[in-house]
Amino acid sequence: MKLSSDFQTIEVDGKRYLTSAVRGFDAQIACNETASFVLGKLRHRTSEKAIVKAMSRAFDAPAEEIRSDVHDLLEQLRRIGALKE
Repeated sequence: MKLSSDFQTIEVDGKRYLTSAVRGFDAQIACNETASFVLGKLRHRTSEKAIVKAMSRAFDAPAEEIRSDVHDLLEQLRRIGALKE
């Protein structure tokens, strides 16, 4: 999976946002640290498992604690059409 080409991330004053010009999606979504990390990984084709592993290493946290948050975020991105499977 990767971020759909209809969506992009922008950075303003050190804060990352997800945005799109797609009809019906008229918003900029502010991203927390987890979302920013995941969106960074989604610039290239990857998997949920690979994102969890990379995040576990980057934040020195057990994968079990991260897995649910990553899964929930990916489901939210799917619902708005931001993921290309």
